[in-house]
Amino acid sequence: MAWTSKDISVRVIDKHEAVIRDVLAARFPSIRFVDSAEAASGLKVLMSFRPPEDEPLNGYDWVHAVGAGVDHLCAAIGDPERAPVITRTTGRMGEQIGEFCLGYALAYLQRMATRRVLQENEDWNKEAAAPRYAFDAQVAVFGTGSIGAGISGAFRALGAEVTGYSRSGSPRQGFDHVLPVAKFGLAQSPDVLVLALPATAETEGLVDGEVLDQLNDALLINVGRGSTLDHDALQRALSKGQVSHAVLDVFEAEPLPAGDWRWSHPAVTVTPHVSGLTLPDDAANRFCELLEAYLDTGEPPVSVDIQRGY
Repeated sequence: MAWTSKDISVRVIDKHEAVIRDVLAARFPSIRFVDSAEAASGLKVLMSFRPPEDEPLNGYDWVHAVGAGVDHLCAAIGDPERAPVITRTTGRMGEQIGEFCLGYALAYLQRMATRRVLQENEDWNKEAAAPRYAFDAQVAVFGTGSIGAGISGAFRALGAEVTGYSRSGSPRQGFDHVLPVAKFGLAQSPDVLVLALPATAETEGLVDGEVLDQLNDALLINVGRGSTLDHDALQRALSKGQVSHAVLDVFEAEPLPAGDWRWSHPAVTVTPHVSGLTLPDDAANRFCELLEAYLDTGEPPVSVDIQRGY
């Protein structure tokens, strides 16, 4: 069916709802904003990061995630035969997360924490303060989508060699090499391992003791989803020195509960899921791009794979 903007109803559930509405209204003045699928007509669209608590997703034709992750939305699909199209926002997320990872990796390689302690102790220990360098570093990234590519780009800009790991190992632009996850560990341990995996049935607990046993004095950074990492195995890897430090931005349950061992572990840095923040303009503009293409061509946007969750 050929739609016009007059035939489109949009419900927005987001803390930046006012900003998103303003952008949409400026681009498509005749769009109707509604508070439920029942009140909508024509093409029914939901913009949200999580499924609404007051109605099923199946009442919509199209759900646009205002963030990069779609696992919560995919899990909430009731009847797969009536599943809406699901699209997502990445915007400049890859660049944001790449900068986050590079920042912590440089602090680690340049021994910033060690130098602070040496200064406090008035200790002129050049050997302890001597850095390693990003241009000599081997970096592994689990996840070769747009986020993983942004992370790779940040490290490669400083000369690091980056190997991406994915389910298939298919070549992807922006990496020096791409291999299947099953082949991780065949080469030497990377200096930095970054996890940028979505939460799916296939990735749950994927980075387990067997994977971590392949590391030797590595920095581990998780910016994907907490469920992809076996945190008990991580604790053992930290005690054995396979992982020398872990930067964790995502967890199985968020917020991370008070008293959890990761808050106080001396070799763990906890950050509150801030490596990539969805900018409201990014969410609105990405939806507008997809909608304009839909109205021009009559072809609906390509949905994420609901079964795989990405």
